[in-house]
Amino acid sequence: MTKYNYNVEECENMIKQLIAKCTDYDFKEILESKKHKSWFKSVSAFSNGNGGKLFFGISNDGIVTGIKDAQNDIEKNSELIIARVDPRPIFTIVPLVEDDKTILILNVEAGFSTPYYYRYDGITEAYVRMGSQSVQAPTYILNELILKGTGRTYDSIVTSYKKEDYSFSILESYFKERTNTNFTIHDYISFGLMTKDGYLTNAGLLLANINPYRQSRLFCTKWNGITKTAENETLDDKEFDGSLIKQLNQALEFFKNNTVTKWKKIGLNTVYEYEYDETAILEALVNGIIHRDYNNLGAEVCMNIYLDRIEITSPGGMVSGEKIPESIDFTMESMRRNPIIADVFWKMRYMNRRGSGLAKITSATNQLFRDNKNHVSFMSSGAFFNVKIENSLYNSSIIAKLSDREKKIIEIISTNSKATLVELANKLNVSTKTIDRDTKKLQELGVLSSIGNGRSRIWTVNV
Repeated sequence: MTKYNYNVEECENMIKQLIAKCTDYDFKEILESKKHKSWFKSVSAFSNGNGGKLFFGISNDGIVTGIKDAQNDIEKNSELIIARVDPRPIFTIVPLVEDDKTILILNVEAGFSTPYYYRYDGITEAYVRMGSQSVQAPTYILNELILKGTGRTYDSIVTSYKKEDYSFSILESYFKERTNTNFTIHDYISFGLMTKDGYLTNAGLLLANINPYRQSRLFCTKWNGITKTAENETLDDKEFDGSLIKQLNQALEFFKNNTVTKWKKIGLNTVYEYEYDETAILEALVNGIIHRDYNNLGAEVCMNIYLDRIEITSPGGMVSGEKIPESIDFTMESMRRNPIIADVFWKMRYMNRRGSGLAKITSATNQLFRDNKNHVSFMSSGAFFNVKIENSLYNSSIIAKLSDREKKIIEIISTNSKATLVELANKLNVSTKTIDRDTKKLQELGVLSSIGNGRSRIWTVNV
């Protein structure tokens, strides 16, 4: 066994560097050979994802406790991994020695023969990472892992449906409009929408005027506030199905009908002000449609329009499984969950192949604000991908609609963040009940937020 000797500071720095390079990691204080399921779950999850590291001999709070018999543990647990994880994962176990304490680093590589199962006592389970936990893979993720392991994607699977039984007038008309060329029978085959003997792939079926897949729908809702309220308080609500191209254009039309464009005269010129950049919304919708996990039968692409933002949520996390970087730029590697659908959308100029969609959403939106701040955020879990785009006119439009008393409340709190309801009531010569109602409204609008209650309350003005 090779050992590497480090002092305490060097060892801590080494661990920090190793963790920084990890997509995922877990700490285990001891390496249990009898009760090993807890860490075998991580071996399965790391193999099914982007790899990761298990640090043995380190407590959950990062304190080095050490492994007593490292050589024996390496041998025994290497054998266990080979016996209990199927197919055999790619891994190494490396010891690091800090003074008289040895830690073991089990490095698990991302696998290509997914899914990697944990097998023991008749149990066969595959695990994936959800946040910082290794959890049993839900059916829809397991199905995607199976496809990945066989080198296929959902949209490439050949169905039992024949092209002759379906209409594609929407695809063909939009293709003609956007490319000035006809979509021929040879294109159906070359794009991968149909086999030579006329059977549709999932991609072809999803682009038909009408398809039998319920999990391909897109929901759009305009909410009367900054949070989801009761259904009878929504301002507009639509459900779109059928051809993915039709859904995209219907969702874009819904966006236009439920957002505002302002204009004003400056001299002889008319200046337009937009709540959102249309190209950013288009990019976000396209991203949601082409990268969605169609194996997830219980989830749909959703566009929710609130007073202060738009959120577009799509089933399926980052295709690569990696965490979203803090800074989105044009150098991000592009991986496509549904490459056939993506190629059709690219050919029709709804998207590009550079993987720059997230950066375009960010830059186009931030240009509207002109404040050198970021107004777009992305969130990815194992099951969903969410894009949040802020409304560039929200603050000015909300302030304009406030009453004089509400504006005065904001003015007072701006200079005294600890102002109590009684103090506000006295200054404005109204009851505390009135102030309570006004401040609650301002918080619902997102103009105010607070921490604590009564005299300990601290206000924050968000405009």
